Amino acid sequence: MAQGGAREPLTPSQKRFKRRSWIIGWIAAAIFLVVILLLDPVMHRPKRLDDLLALIGGFLMLQMALVMAVSHFMAPAEMPRQRLSQVLTPVTSGAAVILPLIGPDLIDPRLNFAIVIALVALSFWLAWRVWRTADELHRAIVRDSYMVNYFVLATALWFYATGERLGLFSAATSWGWLAFAVIITLPCSLWVSYRRGLDLPPKDD
Repeated sequence: MAQGGAREPLTPSQKRFKRRSWIIGWIAAAIFLVVILLLDPVMHRPKRLDDLLALIGGFLMLQMALVMAVSHFMAPAEMPRQRLSQVLTPVTSGAAVILPLIGPDLIDPRLNFAIVIALVALSFWLAWRVWRTADELHRAIVRDSYMVNYFVLATALWFYATGERLGLFSAATSWGWLAFAVIITLPCSLWVSYRRGLDLPPKDD
């Protein structure tokens, strides 16, 4: 960091890293938009707020997986191991949230429920595989993200439950709280990554 708080000029490799990050983001956004357009005929517009939140949360998870997949595809060979598990973890989580919204018109509710349970269990198993092979930095990020998620959820639940008991808020559904929990995962993880300096391009050796 230069004197006076000004940022030091980026090196050529840091500029390439930043440019590649922008390319990854735009490619993932374009693919995601195409998928949304393809799914539009089979998806109903959510009429309830909790369904809308669940839809947003599920697609955020899928978008996160898409960004990771594109970044792994464009990354050098020395990127972290367990790439497939890293991508499939948010995929299974997002699918477990979206399936109850689109499944009732396609499959039996009991089969839908069983598939969701299997997806959640698979998501936990994949997350454990990533954790087992991660380095200390990645493990610290995961721990911090879970802590921040818990703090945000507990605080929001405390305030909302108090307001509901006092008659200030209407009762929320458990489905709505699940959707809220899924949505806050991304900003909490991004905040932890920012605090750890992962938004900065790597320095030259």
